Amino acid sequence: MKNEGIIPGFHGIMDLDVRNMDPRYIKQAIEQHENDIKIYNAEQAKLKPKHRYENTILRINKQREYIQTKEKEYYERIEKESLERNKQYNSWKKNNFIKLFI
Repeated sequence: MKNEGIIPGFHGIMDLDVRNMDPRYIKQAIEQHENDIKIYNAEQAKLKPKHRYENTILRINKQREYIQTKEKEYYERIEKESLERNKQYNSWKKNNFIKLFI
């Protein structure tokens, strides 16, 4: 397992890495981590929906991903069109250059 020793976090709480932790503190750290997640969920439930993490940070991340995919598609289309224009130009230039000497 590649993530052995890493306890997953939740939304605004980062993962807990216990790989380099003293073994006698691991159980306590995991319990505290789980407690922090419960407290976080309770605090989020108290907030107005528009102020909650999933409606702010996660929404912005989704928007950013959407914009990045659209930009990537746009630049790929531009590059494809540019290559096509270059091919047409080179073909035209080659044909007209030959006609000059015939």
